[in-house]
Amino acid sequence: MADVSVLALDSLFDASRRRSMVLPPGCTIAEIVEFAYSGLADSLRKRLRVTIDGRAVPLPMWAGTRPRPGTHLLIQPVPAGDAMRNVLTIAVTVGAIALGQFYGPLLAGSLLGLPGAASGSLASLLSAGITGTTLLAGTLLINALVPPRSDTKEKPTYAIQGLQNQLTPDAPVPLILGRVRFAPPYAATPYTQAVGDERYVTAAFLVGYGPLVMRNWRIGETPIERFTDVILETRQGYASDARLTLYAQQVIEEALSVALKTSAVPTGGAQIRTTASDCTGCEIDITSTGIYQLNKDGAYQNFTVNIGVRYCKSGTNNWQPGPAISITSNKAKALTRTIPITFPERGRYDIELTRSTTDWDEVDQSNKTIQRHGATVWSVLRSIRPEYPIDFPEPLALAACRIRATGQLNGMLDALNCDVATLCPDWDEASGTWIVRETNNPASLFRYVLTGPAMAYPLTLAEVGALEDWHRFCAAKGLTYNRVHDYDATVLDVLGDVAAAGRATPHDTGEVWQVVIDRALTVVSAHISPRNSWSYQGKRPYTIFPDAFRISFLDETNGFAKAERLVPWPGHSGDIRVTEKLDMPGVTNPAMVWREARKRQYELIHRPDTHTVNQDFEALTVSRGDRAQFSHDVLDRTMVAARVTNVLTVAGTTMVYLDEFVSMEAGQSYAIRFRRADGASLLRTVATVPGEANWVRLTGAGDIPSGPTADDASGELAFFGPSSRESFAVTVKGFEAMEDFAARLTLIDHAPEIEALVDAEVPPPWSGRAGGPAQEQTGTPLAPIINNVVSGVLASDAATPTNPVPVVVLLRADPLETLTIASFEVRHREIGAATWMSAPGSAAAGAVVLPGYEKGDGIELQARAISVLGTPGSWTASLTHQVAATDPAPLPAPYYLSATSPSAGQIRVQVTAGPAPETVATQIYIGPAGAPFAAASKVGDPVVSGPNTTLPPLFFSALGNGNPLASGTTYRVWATALDTLDGPSTPSLPAGPADVTVS
Repeated sequence: MADVSVLALDSLFDASRRRSMVLPPGCTIAEIVEFAYSGLADSLRKRLRVTIDGRAVPLPMWAGTRPRPGTHLLIQPVPAGDAMRNVLTIAVTVGAIALGQFYGPLLAGSLLGLPGAASGSLASLLSAGITGTTLLAGTLLINALVPPRSDTKEKPTYAIQGLQNQLTPDAPVPLILGRVRFAPPYAATPYTQAVGDERYVTAAFLVGYGPLVMRNWRIGETPIERFTDVILETRQGYASDARLTLYAQQVIEEALSVALKTSAVPTGGAQIRTTASDCTGCEIDITSTGIYQLNKDGAYQNFTVNIGVRYCKSGTNNWQPGPAISITSNKAKALTRTIPITFPERGRYDIELTRSTTDWDEVDQSNKTIQRHGATVWSVLRSIRPEYPIDFPEPLALAACRIRATGQLNGMLDALNCDVATLCPDWDEASGTWIVRETNNPASLFRYVLTGPAMAYPLTLAEVGALEDWHRFCAAKGLTYNRVHDYDATVLDVLGDVAAAGRATPHDTGEVWQVVIDRALTVVSAHISPRNSWSYQGKRPYTIFPDAFRISFLDETNGFAKAERLVPWPGHSGDIRVTEKLDMPGVTNPAMVWREARKRQYELIHRPDTHTVNQDFEALTVSRGDRAQFSHDVLDRTMVAARVTNVLTVAGTTMVYLDEFVSMEAGQSYAIRFRRADGASLLRTVATVPGEANWVRLTGAGDIPSGPTADDASGELAFFGPSSRESFAVTVKGFEAMEDFAARLTLIDHAPEIEALVDAEVPPPWSGRAGGPAQEQTGTPLAPIINNVVSGVLASDAATPTNPVPVVVLLRADPLETLTIASFEVRHREIGAATWMSAPGSAAAGAVVLPGYEKGDGIELQARAISVLGTPGSWTASLTHQVAATDPAPLPAPYYLSATSPSAGQIRVQVTAGPAPETVATQIYIGPAGAPFAAASKVGDPVVSGPNTTLPPLFFSALGNGNPLASGTTYRVWATALDTLDGPSTPSLPAGPADVTVS
C-alpha cells in the first residue's frame, strides 16, 4: 500500500525552509500536523493551511479526515485575516530563462517534494506559475535599493564612433564628469588652406562645459608632438578665457569638383557657384595634378594657366571683375592655389571662373616637340563671415588646431583626442572644506551636476544636502565615475547614473537633494510588525542564476579602450556558458567593475524578498534607506509581535509581561526586542521556559523596558522570537503616501553581509586581453620561392667597397605558407666547391645579398625560410647563376694614355678616346703607386669626347678626395671610356696604368 507524501513549509516565502516526510496511511490530518509541527501553540496552529492534491481541507475536518494512500499533503502557514484570500496554493515558483512549459510541471513537482512529475489540475496550475515567473537574474535587480542603470536608451557618441571627431549640430554640449579620454566634436566646420604646395587643415573643437583639465593631446594614438607644422591652442573654459585665434571667424567650406575648361571644349566654358549668405568675402581653391611643359629632351619647363574671375550679388547681373588667377609651375606634381576675394558689401554672391588658357590636356600632342599639361579643377569655395564662430552663454572648454595635412594626414583632421578631467568643488577631508580640483568622486560630481553650468537653472548650495559623508564612503570604497554626457538625458537620469556608481540613489526630500546610500547600518530607525502595520504582502521571484555577468566598459587602464569583463557567479567553477549583460555607466576601472558586479550578485543571493506593508502616521518618521526591524508571523511562525503590559523586577530578575502568548521549545534560545519610547531599539535575551506563556524572563545585563506609562499607555512594542531571528533587519526601499497620513512601505532585506563580502573581494589580475593564448606556430615553413637572381649592373645598387660585385637573390614566401616567416637563409658556393657559405636576409626585405664573387664566376645556391620561432624550413632546389652574365660588353679602352709632371704638385695627362661609336666621354683615375685599378679614385668630371678623339692636355693637382698631390710621390693614372653622361654608365676596361712621379 502506498504511503502519504507530506511537504511542510515553515515559511510561505522561504522555499529553503521546508521539510519532506512520508507517513503510513491511516493517520488523520490532525495527527500529521502534530507530527510535523510538534508543540505548536493552538493560536499558531489555526494559521496553517492543509491541501490534499490541491484541495483545501478546513480545520474542523482535520480530526476526521484520513488521506488516501498515494496522495500528496501540503502544509503551509498563511497570513492572518483578510490576506488569506490572496494566498496562492503554489508554495514555490521557479523562473529560468532556459526552462519552458515542458519542464515546468516536472520542476515544480520536484521542488514541492512530489515524486515524479506533477499531474492533473495541479500540474497545469504549477506550469502556469512557473512560466509566469520566468525572469533573468538582471531583471530582479530592479527591486534593489540602487537599481542597475541602463546604457541602452542613449549611447554616447564615444561609444558609437570611437575616437573620431564628429560634426554634431544641435547636439547637447558635452558634460565631462570624472576623468576620460575624449575625441571632442567639432565646434565649427573644419576647413583647409593651401600654402605653397602644401595643404593645411584648421579645426576648432568643443570639449565641453568648463572648466576642464586637458592633457596628452593625440591624433589617433600618436602624440601630437610627433607631427610637424602643427599649432594647438586650448581654452580651459573660464569666463576670462580669450577667444580662439586659430579659428577666429566663421568659415563655411564647400567642397567642389568643377573642371575648368575653355569654351572650345563641349563641357567647358564659364563655371558659376554661389557663396553662403551674409559673407564679406570668399576664397577659391584651384587644384591641378601638375602644370608644366616638356621639351624634346624631356626637360621640365614653366607653363602658365590663366583663369578669369567675376562675381556679382546673387539675384543681380551686375558682374564685377575679380582678381585674375595665373598659376605658373614646372613640376608634374599636384598643387593647389588659394585666391581670396573681398566683397564690397555683405551678402550672398555668385562667383564665375573662366579658363582662358588652351586645354592642352584635351588635345593630341603626340606630334609636338613641346608637350604642355595644365588641367585645373575648382576644388573649394570658402565663404567667410567676420563673426566669432562660437556663441554660447556659458564658458566652454575649447581647442583649435592647424596642421599640415600633406604627407601627414589621411584627409581631414578627425581623430584628435585628449585626456580630460572635471574641475569642480571636491571635499577635502584634511581641511574640512570643498576645494576646486580634479575629481571623479561621485559625491563631488553629483553636487556639480546640480550646481554646475549644465543645469538650465542651477541649484544653490542651500538646495543641495550635505554630501560629505557620501564622499568619504566613495573614497573609502574606491568608487569613481568617469563618463562623457553628450546625449539627451534628464537631470534625474544623470544624477541616477552618478549616484549608482557610488552605490546610492538620488533622493529629493522636498527641501534639498540628497542620496540614499546602500550600506550596512547599525542604527534602527523603525520597528514594524502586525501590531503597527497592516496589509502585508511578500514576494520572492525565483530564478536560475547565470554563470557570470558580462560588463562592457571603457578601460581606464588601457587608454579607455572598449573592453568587456566576465564576472563569474560566486561559487561557480568550470566553463562559463550562460552570461547576462550588466550595464555600469561611468565605471571604467576593471577592479571596480569586478567588485560592483559581485555586489549585484550578492544582492540577488542575499536580498531575494520584497515586503510591503501599510502604516499609519508612524511611517512619517521613516525615510528611504533607513534600517528597520521587521517581525511578522507569516515570515516565521515562531515570531510574535506584542505590547508590553507590565515589567516587574524582583531580586534582580526582570519579568516582562506581554499582551500575546509566546511559545518556547526546550533546547532553543530566544530573544526579545523592544522599541523604546524614543524610538531606540533594545535587544535582550530571555530564559527558555518550554510551553506557552504571556511573559518572559530577561537574562544577561542591559536596560529594561519601561512598560505602560502615562505618556504611552499601550506599552512598548516587542518582537519575540529565536535569538538569531527575533526580527529581520530590512531597508526601507520605497515610500508611497496614502490617505490620512498613512503610507505604504516597500522593504527589502538589509543584508549587511553584502558590504562585508564585497570589501573582502580581491579582483583577479586584469590584462584587458580578449581570448585565450594563441596557439604557437609549431610547424615547419614551406620552401620559399626564388623570384630572381641578379648581379653585375642590375645589382649595382647593392655594391659596397667590401662587396663590389654583389649577387642579389630575390625571394618570397610560398603562397600556401600559413606560418609567419621572419627571415630567409641562402646557402651558396662556386660550382664545384665542396663547402657551402650562408647568407641571411629579413623576410621584409625580400632579398639576400651574397658576397665574395667576381664577374664571370659560376655559382649554385639554395634558399629556405625561417619562422618567427626560429624553425627553419626545407631548402629549395639548387639554382645556378653566372655573375654579371647579363652585363653589356664593356667599351674598348682609350687608345693612348701618358702622364707627366710638368711642375711642382701637378700631373699632366694626355689621352685619346676609344674607337667605339658609343664613346661619349673619358674619365681619369689616379691611385697610389703599385696599387690596382680598384684602389684608384676618380679625379675631375668626365671629359666629353667622341670616338677616336685626342683630348687636350688635362692637368690635376689633387686626388679625388681633395688631398693635394705630394711632390716626390709616385702615382698611377688610368683612363676609361663612358657611353653616357646622364645616369649609370658601363665603363670600359681601364687604359693604363701610367706611372708618374710628381715634381
